[in-house]
Amino acid sequence: MALKNQMIRRSVVVGFFALLGGVSGIVVDTSIAARLGLSHDSDAFYVAFTVPYIVSNLLTATGQFSLVPFFAWLETHHSEEELWRGFSYVVNLVFLGMVGLGSAGILLAPWLVRVVAPGFTHDQTKLATELTGWLFLLIVPAGVAEVFRSFLLSRHHFALPSAAGLIRSLTVILFIILGYGRFGVYSVAYGFVAGNTVQLLALAGESLARYRIRYSWTILAEGEAFEKLHGAGTAQLGSAAAWQGVVILERVIASFLPPGTITALNFALKIMTSIVELLGGSVGTATLPALSRAVARADRQEERRTFQHTLEISLLLLTPAVVFCLLLNFHIIRMVFERGSFTRDATVLMAMVFFYYTLSLLPFSFIRLMTFYLFARNEPRVFLKFSIFAYGLTVVFDLIFVGLLEMGAKGIPLGMLAGFSITSIMIVQRNAGEIRRVLDRSLGSFAARNLAGGALAAAAVWVLGGWLRPPLNPSQDFIYLSIVCSTGSVVYLASISILGGISIHRLEEMWPREDASD
Repeated sequence: MALKNQMIRRSVVVGFFALLGGVSGIVVDTSIAARLGLSHDSDAFYVAFTVPYIVSNLLTATGQFSLVPFFAWLETHHSEEELWRGFSYVVNLVFLGMVGLGSAGILLAPWLVRVVAPGFTHDQTKLATELTGWLFLLIVPAGVAEVFRSFLLSRHHFALPSAAGLIRSLTVILFIILGYGRFGVYSVAYGFVAGNTVQLLALAGESLARYRIRYSWTILAEGEAFEKLHGAGTAQLGSAAAWQGVVILERVIASFLPPGTITALNFALKIMTSIVELLGGSVGTATLPALSRAVARADRQEERRTFQHTLEISLLLLTPAVVFCLLLNFHIIRMVFERGSFTRDATVLMAMVFFYYTLSLLPFSFIRLMTFYLFARNEPRVFLKFSIFAYGLTVVFDLIFVGLLEMGAKGIPLGMLAGFSITSIMIVQRNAGEIRRVLDRSLGSFAARNLAGGALAAAAVWVLGGWLRPPLNPSQDFIYLSIVCSTGSVVYLASISILGGISIHRLEEMWPREDASD
């Protein structure tokens, strides 16, 4: 029981800081939106941010699934000297790589902007080029920070690594508030560079305070641990690069749509992915060690049960979120964004885009959780194959919905819905990772009761939302959403409890066991 409670505490830590990080990230977006609105300048900034953001995302995506197991393997199977040699190897490799990539990005900024946004005007292209040069500076501290973050996670320190995003966002917000009057849109770029630098200093300081790190200048390494690192890293990096390629292509498509479309798509996608990370990714992060141990012990029953519980918990959390985002999308967007230069027309556009992105919450979350499952099973190639399949389909449907059917901004989130839904079906049909062992009758029954509870919650939200006095401004939206969402949550939990989908005892049993080795 003590070990199970330890697992719950770790999950709560990850989830809590994921929530704070997600909220602070949204506050960054609202700070930018309040000053730039949906405008030529906002589109220029997000085009300039495209490649640096892609690089930092690639680092984050690769770190958790490659560096954490790498450091843990060295700690378990090798001497302390070998551990620090491996640590130094990764730091040096990342630092040199990011310096080289950042320098190339600054030099190639004019051509990068033309590739990402060929539909831009001359003034937009000029501004985006200047911003790109500044934003490429952030990838160096972002890369090295990911090494320290992964090292701390491998040593079971969850608080500061999970809070790194919060630290970064707070710094960006401070720069925007204090610097926008003087530097304008450039204050946002300066803020992101400063935010990643402060994040690095915090993580490095924590690592140095806890451990006597012995750094060495080494860029050559060999052995089983390094082979595992390169294999997992290559698959994760390939998948993440493919996803960012989708982002670039979608921005190319959106650059031909009305001004503000790129920004609206960016904001809405960020909210959707933040919800997935908060309600799905945090559960996957907490269960990854338990899954990995079950695979290492060849305990097929424990492996199946652990991932089944992961899916159940995520479904339990995501179902009401889908209901609220679909039915209350306008009020959510107005409450969060409508202030300053972010007008009512901007709210209407973004609420529409957000609605269609919300339709992808469940298939997107399923594929995200499959990432944890397949890497725990040491099947990175399978993960890479279905990731590329999903992303390729998404681009194809983007072109169909926007180019052929002329559906405008909503065509891009609908492309994601089609691509990820078909991929989810293919994963089950092809039995990737022997997933059919997990998707048994008990999980199907649980999902059916969840669907019924979600339908009843949706009915309660719809009835109560129509009965209450409609809010007239963003401040009233907060009270309105608090009442409606609280009521919907109570109806949802009561419904699935009555239907036998969940109970306090069952909820406790869902959390995977920790063994003494942890």
